[in-house]
Amino acid sequence: MKSRRQFLMAASFLPLLPTTSLASIGQDAEFEAHGAINHLLNEYCRTLDAGQISKCAALFENAEFSIEGVAKVHGRQGVMDLFSGIILYEDGTPKTKHVLTNVVISIAADRNSAVASSYLTVLQQVEDNPLQPIFSGSYADTFSKETGLWMFASRVVSAPIFGDMSRHLVNPPK
Repeated sequence: MKSRRQFLMAASFLPLLPTTSLASIGQDAEFEAHGAINHLLNEYCRTLDAGQISKCAALFENAEFSIEGVAKVHGRQGVMDLFSGIILYEDGTPKTKHVLTNVVISIAADRNSAVASSYLTVLQQVEDNPLQPIFSGSYADTFSKETGLWMFASRVVSAPIFGDMSRHLVNPPK
C-alpha cells in the first residue's frame, strides 16, 4: 500500500475541476463549454505565436477587441489591422510565447454566454537578446454560443504594462 505522502503526491497530478458542482442537470454541457472556451483562449495564443495572424484574427469574426488606452477595433478585419504592425521573423513567427495564467471561466445559467478573466505575459527572444517579458496585462473576455459553437464576443486587454516591444511591433507604444 502506498504511503499517505505518495497518495497525496499522485493526487496533486489529477486535473483540477471547477469548484462549482457539476452534478446538476447539464453537467456535460457545462464541462463541454469550459473546454471549448479554454480551447479558444489557447488557440489565440498558439496562432499569434505561430505568426498565423489571419487565423488569430478569425477568432474575432464578430467580436470587439480593445487594448485599454491603445486601440478598440471590431471584427476580423479590425484585428488584422491592429496586428498588422507585428514583426514576423525569418521563421514566420514573432518569436513570442503568450502565457495565460489565473484563468477563471464562468458559464451563464442559459449556457449560451460566458465570461472569462485571465492574466497574460508575453515573452520574446530574438537574435542575441535574452528571453524577456515584453508585455503583461489582463484579459476580460465574453463569449457567446451560436449555432452550437462558442466564439469570442469581446476581449478587453486591461492594465497593460509594456516592456521593450521594439522587436515585436513596427510602431511600439511608449
